[in-house]
Amino acid sequence: MTNRFLAFIFSILLIACQSPIEPVDYLGQTQPDTIPVIFAPDIISVKGRLEHGISFTPDTKEVAFGILDKDNFSGDIMYAKKEDKHWPTPTIFEPLKNESVFLPYFSPDGTSLIYAKSKADSINYVTDIWRLTKNTNTWNHPQKIKGPINTTTREASACMALNNTLYFSSNRDQSGLADLYVTSLDNGTYTHAKRIDAICSGGDEESIYIAPDERYIIFSRYSSVEKGPDLWISYQDAKHNWTKPKLLDTTINTTNWERRPFVSNDQKFLFYTTLTFNESVMTESDIYWVSTQNIFTPYVFNPIREKTIKVGEETKIILPSDYFKDIDDDQLEIRLNNEPIDGITFDSKNRTLIITPKEVGELELILTATDSFSNKTDDILKISVKE
Repeated sequence: MTNRFLAFIFSILLIACQSPIEPVDYLGQTQPDTIPVIFAPDIISVKGRLEHGISFTPDTKEVAFGILDKDNFSGDIMYAKKEDKHWPTPTIFEPLKNESVFLPYFSPDGTSLIYAKSKADSINYVTDIWRLTKNTNTWNHPQKIKGPINTTTREASACMALNNTLYFSSNRDQSGLADLYVTSLDNGTYTHAKRIDAICSGGDEESIYIAPDERYIIFSRYSSVEKGPDLWISYQDAKHNWTKPKLLDTTINTTNWERRPFVSNDQKFLFYTTLTFNESVMTESDIYWVSTQNIFTPYVFNPIREKTIKVGEETKIILPSDYFKDIDDDQLEIRLNNEPIDGITFDSKNRTLIITPKEVGELELILTATDSFSNKTDDILKISVKE
């Protein structure tokens, strides 16, 4: 009995002595809600300075972002590492000092920094994709990524999934516009770059962010001369197809240029760059951040194929448990959103459609998924009623 009591007391003391989980600290900034705000004014986003593209390591203790020279559009990468619960003022990233570099992105495991670097003997914004790796706290020598990624044209923003699959933008198409590409490792080498046709349009797609598990992609698409680039999102379904891209809402996309997306490791915040112009002259470029609660909406993950049923017979259709998904909500409410139809009911608790059709014809049933933030997505289930 004494030994059990002592073991119990020891376990209580052990729990009491454990350090609490350190809250995520974004340079001491107050976390935003669904209205975007400038991130870290006078620290990261300095008035009159052109900042663009930000990235944090997975532990959120290192930050890197780009700044642009107004005169010749060369670039520098700024960097800061949190030490002893204190964020120092960001300074030029020493391993890439005196280079023209842009768009830093930390790999999901935190061991690499991917970035764009100006080509030799070319104008500054014509770039290749490079990678810098580190051992513990020491950064190694930078290397241009080998394989089918870099061409004689411009390769700009790049990011990486947990499995080392690389997503990037390139102007290699004969149209001269930027498109989005993906390449995977084969025996440790990138061998083939594939254009992401489901996302690319007749316009210009450049800035790109891929979720570490590749569940979604956020990118910038040039919308019009009046609006410039806006941010869009697409999700990957059960068959690894990308859903139709959806424009992010107007609190984020404005009449200015929105580019360079990055999502925090906990999926709670979107960071992006807004560029402001005055008569075609860039006057400001700041980094904003916003809560993702209205960015991630339900999406169709496991679509239901068209069904054929018989008139007058009762048919039960059980919706797949993964019919809809949501990045930040596992408890979606699903309901039938049609006007009442005789012979059709929906058991929302068991996700079951019960149909006893009265006549031959075609039915289109609208199923709506709603998350805890009231974001909604519809899907149409087509049913053919035969004799």
